[in-house]
Amino acid sequence: MHLDPIYIAFTAVFLLLLIVLPLVMRIRHRVLAGRELIYLLGQYHFEYILIDIRRNQDFIKGHIPNALNVPYPDCLNYLPTENMFEKIYIYGNTRRQARNTAKTLGITGYFNVSYFGAFRSWRGPVVKEQL
Repeated sequence: MHLDPIYIAFTAVFLLLLIVLPLVMRIRHRVLAGRELIYLLGQYHFEYILIDIRRNQDFIKGHIPNALNVPYPDCLNYLPTENMFEKIYIYGNTRRQARNTAKTLGITGYFNVSYFGAFRSWRGPVVKEQL
């Protein structure tokens, strides 16, 4: 049986797209490097929302400056802003938790969601709340 070269080429391109497209879709929410986040914190003219998804007790012990505390279970129901184009950065206890929250916010319609990852990997300034 002889296969047409056009059919083979079409099948190869289709399979390649089938493999590559899901990989490209996963990169929608990019990881924010620590140096980049430190730079953004110093930019007063740059509008963004920084969300700490850890528990309130952990937030009080120390958090990144200008962060809002919206604990993980609540952040899935709490929308931080009505502006779907607002730049949002997320960090939490683990990189996976931050990534999943960013992904969930992306599914709900937010376009500019990035995640830093785990707070323990933060090397910049830390704010501690007074009890």
